[in-house]
Amino acid sequence: TTSALNSVTTTLALNSATTASALNSATTLALNSATTSALNSAITTAALNSATTSALNLATTTTALNSATTSALNQATTTTLNSATTSALNAATTSTALNLATTSALNSAT
Repeated sequence: TTSALNSVTTTLALNSATTASALNSATTLALNSATTSALNSAITTAALNSATTSALNLATTTTALNSATTSALNQATTTTLNSATTSALNAATTSTALNLATTSALNSAT
């Protein structure tokens, strides 16, 4: 009887220890899986944030360069127009002065 009881007690203890070990192993695997998933999510979020920031920086830089280029082209166009206007006014002034001189000379000769 003692031997049988000891055998049952030993079996129960072994079963309990085996069950506890299996549960611990399953819990550890679940925690490892959850931790891996959380880390992967954090890494993915960080990568997406970085890519988004990079894209926004590029868009901002492109906009700034486009604005600066437009401004420079506008300035160059204005300078060209100013130069052409000055040239045209000088030509008109010269023409008017020559006409007046010619008229005066003709009047004198007449």
